[in-house]
Amino acid sequence: MNILITNVGRRGYLVDYFREAITPNEKIYTSDCDATASGLYGNNDGFFILPKPVDDEKKYVTKLMNLCIDKDIKLVVPVIDPEIFILSAYKDQFYEKGIIILVSDRKVLDICYDKELMNDFLLKNNFLVPKSYYSLSSFENDYNKSQVGFPVYLKPIKGSGSVETYKVDNFATLRPLFHDGMMIQECLIGNEYGVDTLNTFSKSPVRCVIKRKVSMRSGETDKSITVENTNIQNLFLLLAKKLGHIGNLDADVIETPHGLYVIDLNPRFGGGYPATYAAGENYPSLIIKMIKGESVEENFDGYAKKLLVMKEIKIRTHQL
Repeated sequence: MNILITNVGRRGYLVDYFREAITPNEKIYTSDCDATASGLYGNNDGFFILPKPVDDEKKYVTKLMNLCIDKDIKLVVPVIDPEIFILSAYKDQFYEKGIIILVSDRKVLDICYDKELMNDFLLKNNFLVPKSYYSLSSFENDYNKSQVGFPVYLKPIKGSGSVETYKVDNFATLRPLFHDGMMIQECLIGNEYGVDTLNTFSKSPVRCVIKRKVSMRSGETDKSITVENTNIQNLFLLLAKKLGHIGNLDADVIETPHGLYVIDLNPRFGGGYPATYAAGENYPSLIIKMIKGESVEENFDGYAKKLLVMKEIKIRTHQL
């Protein structure tokens, strides 16, 4: 099975993880719209520069399809949110050509990429979420009733990677920053965890790895410690079944004295996945087993606990 990781960016480590899961006769390729993306130049069998998906969707999909057919690629793994959204609309067309796009159903993507829809879904299914406000007036109303206070987080309703996300301490800062498409969210005090939950193609969970976040960098987990937490595990096994994603769900949850609050859901490989891999859970290998029709049994406690995982700067060069 030949594999293509698209818009790989800096996530060259995914190439190594998928490489472990294939035979010497199978190939792994990478692509990006930026020729300086470091992930293009790792341990792959070839790389390709494709158009930016959001600039011309149909042109991108056509070139991607032609590349897959030319290189006999059977699995495409997109790793950035805009492209995942685009390819979800075409996955049936690719499947007709014998090509699997590793994306969840559009309904799942809509829930995960729109924080208002996400909060509605979570509340409807009895999960806790932070108090959230989608207008400045609604926040001011609760503030005046002493039902919420500063500091708060200001973030886009639709967004990823902590872009345009601010921690705000007063109205003087909040008012000029707030605009349509933004939300205000209460600041919870507690330990924050990243959770990777792997679902099968029949949308059943088979793995769940929990990591306590130590520090963040540029919107991604920089340092974390793998932990055992039965309450968080049970929450995400239930959530995985309710949501029905395919592949990995990269999620964030805050543990407070009042309960577990879900704050983010991303149906893809996220920046915290290397810690899951380091703890002994190679999701790419499991995904390939599923595609090949091999059985993958549930194992929610097999990963290494109390493992501190730290990212470091790695230098990669490419002769032009």
